[in-house]
Amino acid sequence: MPRQEENTRRGSLNLLGIEAAGIPAVERIIEIPVSAVRPNPHQPRRQFPQESLQELAGSIKAHGLQQPVIVRQLKQTDHGGTAPAYQLVAGERRLRAHELAGLKIIRAIVRATADEQLLRLSIVENIHREDLPFMDRALAFCRFKDQFHAGKVEAAAEDLKISRRTGFNYSKIGSAEPDFQKLIVKNDLDVRSSSLLLNLADKVAKELPKKTEAFKKAVHTGELGLPALNTLQAKYFPASVKEDPKPAAAAKTPHTPGPATIKTDPFRKTETEVVLELRFNPAKKPDTKLRAQWAKAARQFFKAAGFTAAELKF
Repeated sequence: MPRQEENTRRGSLNLLGIEAAGIPAVERIIEIPVSAVRPNPHQPRRQFPQESLQELAGSIKAHGLQQPVIVRQLKQTDHGGTAPAYQLVAGERRLRAHELAGLKIIRAIVRATADEQLLRLSIVENIHREDLPFMDRALAFCRFKDQFHAGKVEAAAEDLKISRRTGFNYSKIGSAEPDFQKLIVKNDLDVRSSSLLLNLADKVAKELPKKTEAFKKAVHTGELGLPALNTLQAKYFPASVKEDPKPAAAAKTPHTPGPATIKTDPFRKTETEVVLELRFNPAKKPDTKLRAQWAKAARQFFKAAGFTAAELKF
């Protein structure tokens, strides 16, 4: 096989996530009748929007199938005929697009796949696809963790090469009540909004059980998105406002008058305050020089404070 063709084949397999799942690469690509391909009972994808299929069918008719489907060959006794028959492992949208376009032949990768590997391959091939609806990915993840990792989220996430956080989000949403799953699909909620909805439902059920039915009715009314969910959260669990404690009164210390003193600069101005500081002993009147310094500082102070005029008397 030429090096370029081999690299292309390996690249497409890596995109499928097959090698990441620890399953060896396939050896042959053939053309088979579309009518000879049987559906995959473990297909994770449940939604097939007609508009999207129409676009894919048009692309395949114009440019050909860029990525073959993956199938496994069935035994003669499996289909009761003499012609070869195949079961789809991965590529449900591509197969449906061929049928929609009226194409009779489809390019396929044939892989010897045991029954226990069929579910694994189906999920691995789909879980990383961005066009797979979020809810379908969540449900597929739950099946994968239960089937291959005894329900352990972290192990399943590591095996599928997704983050731990993504795995726990998939697990929570994929195991939610069907009623809430329908809401997520109907409103096309993203991960953040879906998690907020389910967390709110759990919290209402635990802390406000008498309001559970009212909450369910509220989330079924109108469009449900992040703003609406934030409003519901504020309604059922308003944030408590804590009053700042009153500061303790500072202990007063007796002031002992000292001799007449003045700092080098009795007037000072910073970004946050304007200060005029004068200290003297009432028993001793300030002299002329000291009064002149005070007058100058006072005029600076009042000018900085916004006064247009000031009368000073000593």
